[in-house]
Amino acid sequence: MPFSAYLVWRFRPGQRDAARHWLADVAERLMRVERGAGKGPSIQALKAADGTNPRAINLALTASGLRKLDLDDRRLRQFSLEFLEGMAPKPTVPTQIPRRSNLLGDAGDSLPAHWNWGGWSDDDVDGMLLLYAADEPTLHALVNAEIQAMKAAAEPVADRRGSGPVILKGRLYDDRKEHFGFKDGISQPTIEGSPLAKRSRQRLKQKTSAAAYEEEGGKALSEKGQRISLVKPGEFLLGYVNERRECISDGSARGQANARDLLRNGTYMVFRQLEQDVPAFEDFVASVAERLHGSTDPDKIEDVAARLVGRYRSGEPLVPRADDSPDKPDRNDFLFSHEDGAGLACPIGAHIRRANPRDAIGPDPDTALRLSKMHRIIRRGRPYGTRRDSEQGKSNGTGAGRGVAFIALNADIAGQFEMIQHSWLNNAHFGGLYSGTDPLGHAPRTGDEFAIQQRPTNVHVERPRPFVTVRGGAYFFLPGINAVRALATEASGH
Repeated sequence: MPFSAYLVWRFRPGQRDAARHWLADVAERLMRVERGAGKGPSIQALKAADGTNPRAINLALTASGLRKLDLDDRRLRQFSLEFLEGMAPKPTVPTQIPRRSNLLGDAGDSLPAHWNWGGWSDDDVDGMLLLYAADEPTLHALVNAEIQAMKAAAEPVADRRGSGPVILKGRLYDDRKEHFGFKDGISQPTIEGSPLAKRSRQRLKQKTSAAAYEEEGGKALSEKGQRISLVKPGEFLLGYVNERRECISDGSARGQANARDLLRNGTYMVFRQLEQDVPAFEDFVASVAERLHGSTDPDKIEDVAARLVGRYRSGEPLVPRADDSPDKPDRNDFLFSHEDGAGLACPIGAHIRRANPRDAIGPDPDTALRLSKMHRIIRRGRPYGTRRDSEQGKSNGTGAGRGVAFIALNADIAGQFEMIQHSWLNNAHFGGLYSGTDPLGHAPRTGDEFAIQQRPTNVHVERPRPFVTVRGGAYFFLPGINAVRALATEASGH
């Protein structure tokens, strides 16, 4: 469903019964796996293409929202400290940036004081509705229907720019490219036990050549792909075993009559509105191409852009194709340590190398790959705003900001999203580098640069300022359907 809307809302004060009825109603309309399990749409129905009007609803709650549902302290303490504290806690000392904002690099233009929503504001964000549809008219109708349905219990949060409610509308295009022009969403973990994982295991028993997997049309992972991408479900779903052989659950529910494990089948959702300065990015890439190649021909510009990201805009990675590599442009079963340890093909500081170092950061490649699975996230990005025509060098629309609605799903915010952000993306000494942060990152740093590994000496390119700015965000809990039902019951005081 390529069209999406992210509706930020807060509970109306004193409307506890209305909140209970609304949550109970929403619980039966949420996206589910199987048909017949409720009034909501199902993945089975979508895959069957049975003529139904495709749409999906998901519900996420902040710590503020859970508190307003009168969860007692014992139940709240089962949630992670990062979630309870929030993405952007207010400073206790006006002149100091809070620890979490420092950790995430939310400073300068991305300081939470400047956000359009969330951030250091007295306006609580209690939750978000994630709405999806197959076309724009259906999405528009869905948004209006959900605003009407919540009317007695909750209201949309106002955008602090005075431009109305916070309803961030996104769209996936057929080429799957984001506003900088790169094919997005290629590198994703595969959950052990999922249909893709089971299918890949079965194919491995039957056929072992790379060509055999290509016959499956990308519907199965090669042996190497499984080694890289298979991750235990507990890294993404609470209540299941993770890569540490642990299981995060709601201990307060044990031994309690009629008490539900609110965490089970839920996850933590990181949501960030990231605005992209496309003209600045294009100007920077062209200037570096002129410096390195003495030319701003499209091929030279493409070479520079690919080095910043680690992939060409088509999705083809810079890591050379191995003998067992699949024959497709957006291949993903490659490793850094063995195949490009020095970063001569894909620079060590490139975006994809920082976001997922695979086997490159650790005492040895095998251990590094195992450890990296403890920090994977399921990431989704939806471009919002008018699309820029990079070939013509001008906008298809005017006035509106453009960027990506960034979503990360993880069971451990500190060990997954925050660790990636702080220790890999914002770390000037990542992978043995001496300076520089993620070239697509938002964290401002004086003298920030990007190193391109070459022989006999590396090339160091100064980055004038970030091309991405945080405009809003929050940490959410994305509950399972039974948890939403339980929250509706607990909100009633029974």
